[in-house]
Amino acid sequence: MAYIRFIKRGITSTVIVTSLGVCALAAAASTTSRLHDDKVERYVQSLAATLEQDERAALNRIATLDRKLLALRAYVRAGANLESRWSWTDAQIRAYEASAEYQRLLADIDAITKEFERRNPGYTLYANTQVRSLDTQIERWNSNPRVGATAGRLFENVRDALGDAPRQPNDAALERFEQALKDWRASPTSPLAAPGLSMHGQSRAIDFQIMKGGRTVAATEVGAVAREWDAAGWTRKLKQSVLAASPRFKGPLAAPDEPWHYEYRADASARE
Repeated sequence: MAYIRFIKRGITSTVIVTSLGVCALAAAASTTSRLHDDKVERYVQSLAATLEQDERAALNRIATLDRKLLALRAYVRAGANLESRWSWTDAQIRAYEASAEYQRLLADIDAITKEFERRNPGYTLYANTQVRSLDTQIERWNSNPRVGATAGRLFENVRDALGDAPRQPNDAALERFEQALKDWRASPTSPLAAPGLSMHGQSRAIDFQIMKGGRTVAATEVGAVAREWDAAGWTRKLKQSVLAASPRFKGPLAAPDEPWHYEYRADASARE
């Protein structure tokens, strides 16, 4: 146990803090330092200023500095592809849902579902075809604990890397900072794409769930992968049905491990 002494209005008192309390205080201090590091924040702001308005606006809505840093890394790594990958607006979503391409997507999902039901009597699939809005992506990015864990590791790495850098970034220092972000590799990877870059934001990815009698038996939850998907055989069975029914789906996603997540390629004419 640890003892913390408080002095207030001439009265001294001693509070006993358990080792768990000490750990909590240390964790809180570490989190606070991540959220208020002046040098890191200056570099983040300077590099963010080089982005387009949509990306800057998304960064401004990210709640903490470490998560903002992780999203910024994704944006600079996307480079010239950033604009073409950016999530659709409401108008673009409505146009897509009225298109022949969207009807072909629904037809492919129907074919996969029928093939799955044929191979697995009594079971069916639920496919979420709703385009994931930027608002939803930002909300999940701000709240997902695994994103927070990855962001914390990146933050510590960047703060160490900026140790000898000037407090106010010049061109050379900012270039080194950007390269450090591009070179850093997350382990484990973030479970979510940075806001604006999710393939669900352009209906280029579909998440499947295994259903039986209206009940979900294999859900889109990371904690369910080993038990509900791999051990139960649904990872393999879903992939078999996808491959048999449509040449336009590729997957499942390997990193992070999401056996329910398949990429949709509307222009694919043959299986890869």
